[in-house]
Amino acid sequence: MKIAALRPDQPTPTGVDHRISIFEGDLGALSRTSGHAGLSVANELFKWAGRSPSTLAWDFTALALGVVGADRLVNRAAISPDGWTREIDLTVSVSDPHRWQSLVGKLVAMLSFLTGDFWTLNFVEGGYHPAPPKQRVGSRPETCVALLSGGIDSLIGAIDIETRAEDVPVYVSNRVRGDVAKQELFAKRTGAGTRLLSLNADPRTSGVTAEISQRPRSIVFIAFGVLAATLLDRYTDGHTVDLHTPENGFISLNVPLTTMRRGSLSTRTTHPKFVEMLQEVFDILGIKVRLCNRYQLLTKGKMMLGCGNQELLAELAPKSMSCGRAGRHYTHCGRCLPCLVRRSAFLKWTERLDGDTTVYLHPKVELLAEGRINNEFHGKAFAEYDDVMQTLIALDHVERHGARSWIGPHIGSTSFGAHAAKYRAVAEGGLREIGYFLEITGLR
Repeated sequence: MKIAALRPDQPTPTGVDHRISIFEGDLGALSRTSGHAGLSVANELFKWAGRSPSTLAWDFTALALGVVGADRLVNRAAISPDGWTREIDLTVSVSDPHRWQSLVGKLVAMLSFLTGDFWTLNFVEGGYHPAPPKQRVGSRPETCVALLSGGIDSLIGAIDIETRAEDVPVYVSNRVRGDVAKQELFAKRTGAGTRLLSLNADPRTSGVTAEISQRPRSIVFIAFGVLAATLLDRYTDGHTVDLHTPENGFISLNVPLTTMRRGSLSTRTTHPKFVEMLQEVFDILGIKVRLCNRYQLLTKGKMMLGCGNQELLAELAPKSMSCGRAGRHYTHCGRCLPCLVRRSAFLKWTERLDGDTTVYLHPKVELLAEGRINNEFHGKAFAEYDDVMQTLIALDHVERHGARSWIGPHIGSTSFGAHAAKYRAVAEGGLREIGYFLEITGLR
């Protein structure tokens, strides 16, 4: 499938199947294209910052918007022989196509690792160069950037940074329906309300059945962080700016629960391998941003136990969002893998099942063990509780054959070097946290 991510005034290359308009354009005209993304980013950023990011930051954001748009346009079930792997040929307009084209090999490998697909990349002239804002802000004295999603991990990241008071971060949020209020509340309660930059990629498609897995969705979140980093005085003075991407090590590593889980719905944008690959691209391009995750070797439960302000965490954690299947109700399902990780983390943190006051649509996972679930959930239980069942299979495999056998090649010395044992330990620790939760609820 050939897709082009271009500004609206650029001609469509020959042979392109779908076109995504990025950064600007009239919605009426754009409705006749295959999709668009990032139309409000520049205006929202200028309104907040009063200055313009670097050209390379705009280029990386163009690539990120193109990747997310292409991912939505190419439905795995409709086009992939195995139901997962796709071939995507993406053309992106940037300011210096020769510079980006020289990195195609590294970028393709990075995107393939992120999404599990085969990518072809082409770069053409036409980078985004918006007119600078009329009213400029005299100074941006913040010292770093941190992502704030509305989840527990980024909440803990914000609490810890503010508690240590070693840095003054800009918090960047990818504004998604259902999360905005949480993001604003967390920024306010941690004392960083005026330092919250909220942007929205808002990728839209028309005429196709959109792909729902969204494996590369967080690459736009990182791109927004890069835009913010290049606005800071620290960056323009020639210094490197840290971009904090707080996430627990278990979810970050994303080890498949079973061999059946070929294509996980979880994103890999904080996976150590992806971070290493992306950091290398930044370094070669001269983007002075350093990706940081202080929680890479911690499970979610240990993150909660180690949070620097336990009272504030107790107030805000139940209001956070973790679910991978929340849908239009914006309520935790209680049975997907992110919900299981969340519920097990609350148990480890509070040492009580009732210590988690989160509202779950399906709070009683233990109904599986009691054999009553088919009556309560209309015969769909085992399909809908697939994450629970696969977690039980993974735990059984660990008990029978050991954690090393379960992890297999997903955390090997080739990719992780001398640190492989530490990463394997956090993967096993995260699985065992869930195992204890399932044991307490009667499923093990």
